Amino acid sequence: MQFFYVIRKLNDAQYELRFPDFVGAKEIYNSEQEARKEAMGVFLEAVQERFENKQRIPMPSQIPGSRDSLNVPGTFRELIIQHNMSMESLGEIQDVNE
Repeated sequence: MQFFYVIRKLNDAQYELRFPDFVGAKEIYNSEQEARKEAMGVFLEAVQERFENKQRIPMPSQIPGSRDSLNVPGTFRELIIQHNMSMESLGEIQDVNE
């Protein structure tokens, strides 16, 4: 399972890192290298927030032209799937991406 992210140069000293699959999952960094280094942390914060708020964790979508992605281990993938199934069966799921 791969979640794609985008790094966009804003100006000479700022780079925006964002995960298109997660509304609001974005941060600003001083360099492209720093943004890549912090990508996993931004991803984990986005997932944790959705766990805590009983929101659906989106399955990864393909981002045309994106060269950057995070590989999610199989055990974490299973946790995401179980979370989504549990929330759906309880009827408590909130999909913030729709």
